[in-house]
Amino acid sequence: MKADLHVHSRYSTRPSQWFLQKIGCPESFTEPLHVYHIARRRGMTLVTITDHNKIDGALEIAHLPGTFISEEVTSYFPEDGCKVHVLVYRITETQHVDIQKLRASIYDLVGYLQQAAITCALAHPFYAVNDRLTPQHFEKLLLLFRIFELNGDSDAESNRCLENILKRLTPGDIDRLANQQRLAPLWPESWIKHFIGGSDDHSSLSIARNYTRVPDAGSVDGFLDGIEAGRAETIQRPSSPQALAHNLYSIAYQFYRHKLSLGPQVPQDFLLRYVDRSLRCTSEEDSGLFSRLHFLWQYRRLRKIKGSIPGPLVDLLKKESARLIEEEPELFELPRKGDRLSQRLEERWFHFINKMSNRMLLGFADHLIGHFSGANLFSIFHTIGSAGGLCTLLAPYFVGFAHHRAQRQLSRAVQSQLSQTPGVESNTACAIFADTLEEGRSAIGFSSAVSNLENGVILTCDPAGHPGVHAFTPIGVYEFSDLPGQRLVYPPVLEMFDHCFKNDIRRLHLASAGPTGLAGLLIARSLKLPVEASYSDAMACLARVLTRDGLIEDLSWKYLVWFYNQVDAVYVPSIDVQRDLEQKGVTSDKLRVLPAPTQILRAAGHPLMTLPLAASRKKTGT
Repeated sequence: MKADLHVHSRYSTRPSQWFLQKIGCPESFTEPLHVYHIARRRGMTLVTITDHNKIDGALEIAHLPGTFISEEVTSYFPEDGCKVHVLVYRITETQHVDIQKLRASIYDLVGYLQQAAITCALAHPFYAVNDRLTPQHFEKLLLLFRIFELNGDSDAESNRCLENILKRLTPGDIDRLANQQRLAPLWPESWIKHFIGGSDDHSSLSIARNYTRVPDAGSVDGFLDGIEAGRAETIQRPSSPQALAHNLYSIAYQFYRHKLSLGPQVPQDFLLRYVDRSLRCTSEEDSGLFSRLHFLWQYRRLRKIKGSIPGPLVDLLKKESARLIEEEPELFELPRKGDRLSQRLEERWFHFINKMSNRMLLGFADHLIGHFSGANLFSIFHTIGSAGGLCTLLAPYFVGFAHHRAQRQLSRAVQSQLSQTPGVESNTACAIFADTLEEGRSAIGFSSAVSNLENGVILTCDPAGHPGVHAFTPIGVYEFSDLPGQRLVYPPVLEMFDHCFKNDIRRLHLASAGPTGLAGLLIARSLKLPVEASYSDAMACLARVLTRDGLIEDLSWKYLVWFYNQVDAVYVPSIDVQRDLEQKGVTSDKLRVLPAPTQILRAAGHPLMTLPLAASRKKTGT
């Protein structure tokens, strides 16, 4: 007997709240009946809907075979307001009312659920709903719950960590925690924990991605009894930042599709049709001949659109998609039904957004630098304002990476505390963000954090094939016609995010305040990583030489002051530079002076210093 126990929540948890609230969007547009039919088509024999603090959705399908009423309850630690989410299964309407009265205290709520013999589980255990969840809270939750959810929207590593922690608990661990927390275990044999799997879907794309199976359960009662007895099996497909972002895009698109009544326009617009098939769960199928004819017809129409910088974001999207169709037509093959439960769809969407955002960023950057060179202030501010829409376009990925990183961090902290051997962090991987390999090598001598690391890596867009260097293909290069040899390299921001997450980078060093350094700052702040920088006034000098305009140079210094105030530490070559930066507005306690001999000695023995510089640099663009 299978059942997807957490297929849909109308009111999403915090990772998506910032993005969805920004555009005024609710958490889901999937109708309960649609959820039911999708889950049944995907092999679920039992279906329930767990809305946040509501049972309306579950009641709408309660008359259908294989359903029962459930909800996801928001509860609190009364001592400090820390939020947790509790899954409760097969409840009545009367019990729902009682639960809502008691949920202000996690202790009162779980006590009631135990007394009423209601099956309950802790949802996404390593997700800090309101950023207050700590290892100490988790220790209390170990005493309050015996069933924990392996969440389909959570980081794969944090789910593995949860399994590892719970499977190794002993009676001695429970006794120790009870004494430390001054809280009696609520369940007999509290060291024995059980698991359920849930998709935690909000968009209908991930329904039945993760689910719970109880062998030989012939009824809802048998199913829940099997969970309580520990006979449940969890079927999991690992999540990722890309998967979470894909769901956020889907929710936002469904919101705008409904608000702007886009449905009738979908068949007539190829780009809209591609987005619709990528972000909605639909059963329609395309005939190959019809798709190819429609593709050719729409491609000719898209090429005629006059997208401009700065200009309406939609026009720009359509214009750039026309160029992308010409270069990568296979990317725009409409997704088939068979793609729905595979990673292919979210990977294709990531590739699409990455390509489109790179093209738009390249256009904005070239336009900005071009007018910067001509000292056209009005156009500079106009372009910066227009580029704000691009940040919103990429926001779901920023949220996805940050959400998964935060869960990893909390799960590691909990595991370390429970093992009672905190020790020293074994992984101190550092990434040096540098516009050129030469800058990256120079930065090693500035930073005490970087120079002592054996597993540091330089991230750059300079061509390189050396150990310790990861060279990204730049999305474009701007070469200044008045200054031969001077150029700005635009880095692929999303690809750098992905690299830092996958390689578990723990700290960042910014070798300059240029485009690559700015990308590193965005990544550090999004992932809440320690970040430092080595000082360079190259941008201000470039502004002075290019424009010979004091106001533009002053604006460049204001940018540099802002940039250096965002990092944890700035390494400068002398006390004079330190004083100058303090006068300009950089916070004094961020500045670190490293005497020149120290820099040389630190850098001399570092393996990255033995790398040869790239011999040639060619202009590239996407």
